[in-house]
Formats: sequence, C-alpha cells, structure tokens
Amino acid sequence: MIDVRAWIVKDGKLCLVKGQGEETWALPGGFGEVGYSPTENILKEIQEETGYSARVIRLLAVFDTNRYQLQSRQYVKLVFECELLDGNFEKNQEISDLAFFEREKMPALSTKRNTEEQLNFLWEVYDGKRDLYCD
Repeated sequence: MIDVRAWIVKDGKLCLVKGQGEETWALPGGFGEVGYSPTENILKEIQEETGYSARVIRLLAVFDTNRYQLQSRQYVKLVFECELLDGNFEKNQEISDLAFFEREKMPALSTKRNTEEQLNFLWEVYDGKRDLYCD
C-alpha cells in the first residue's frame, strides 16, 4: 500500500494541515487509490485537502512506515515536492486548518502521518544537502 504526502514550501515555510477533530498537523496527503499513479494521487489529495491545484516538482523521499510509524499494515510513503498553483483553502470534510510553519517552529505533528525525523530528512533533501532519501 502507498501513502503520498506533499512537501510544499512557500517563503521558506512548510505547509501543514490539521485534520478535523485533531490537534496535530501533517503534510497534506493520504493513502493512494488504486487506478491512480503516485503523482495523480498526490495532486488529487492536495486538491481535496487544500483547495489548490498544484504541480509535482520531484520525488524527495521514500519511507517505510514500519521504520517510523508501526501500524497494522506496512505502507510505502512517497513524499513529493509540490508547488501550489490556483485555489483557496476552505475548511472541508477532512481538514480544519492549513498553515505554513517555519522549520524552527513546527507545531505538534501527527506522528502516524509524519515524524520529526522524517521532516529533518526532507529538509536536507529540499536544501540539497542529500539526494533522494530512500529507506
């Protein structure tokens, strides 16, 4: 199974979303649906969760969820660097809030979706300090 996540940085700040009824934040994304490619899945998730159309720039990382978020099923988490295009955020069925955070001021994370360790790897790839990260 796959989980796709969007790495969206604007003015040096990272885009995170907060799920309905939750107090923690995560990279936009979700489980991949059969019949969609990974890039089609992430673009669909961005649209649904943020209200924005987007474009995929590159794949930043491939994580094994068993290494970071042991769950009842093992997932491959694909994190894509994306750029927001047109749209506006509005609260929706899944997401109650969207905000951009400075890397030194991250809110409480939804660790079942992404961990601080994963975000650190992603910043390194984004900053060009390492190549594509792959577990």
